[in-house]
Amino acid sequence: MSVAAAIGAALSHIYLLFYALAVVLWWRTMRRARLEHRALDSAFVFWGELLFWYGGLTLIWAGVFHGYEQGIAARGIGWHSSPFAQAFDWFEIGIGIAALFARRQNYGYRLALTIPIVFAAFALHIALLLGKESVAPGSTGMTLWVNDFIVPLLLGWLAIASREENR
Repeated sequence: MSVAAAIGAALSHIYLLFYALAVVLWWRTMRRARLEHRALDSAFVFWGELLFWYGGLTLIWAGVFHGYEQGIAARGIGWHSSPFAQAFDWFEIGIGIAALFARRQNYGYRLALTIPIVFAAFALHIALLLGKESVAPGSTGMTLWVNDFIVPLLLGWLAIASREENR
């Protein structure tokens, strides 16, 4: 394996580091609150961390990475160049920027970010897979299961579990 291939593989799975950071920072926040005798909703705190790290940094990273792939595809080298995928790149970056502020926002703001993230995560890869435009391991392997099924479902569950914060 060349150095370039190793760097490419590491960068394409950097989102796993972001998930680990979300869990560590959630645990640290909850521990600090317990030591300070403050009552925090664990689901609401974890939801904010996941939105920041997954919805923010991971989606911005994915949007830029996909946009770079689209640039290669426009020159006839890449593996998908559908208008749907190109529009989704901009969606990822826009939602990612909005999600960077989710930690300090209320229930409504977080829910407004969670709903499109959950549905868009399913839509893009499933549409690309059904259209057989993207059957690369980066789109069908761990990325598909973690980013498009597990984390969006977790975000949806956290939104439901945090609905008491809406009051």
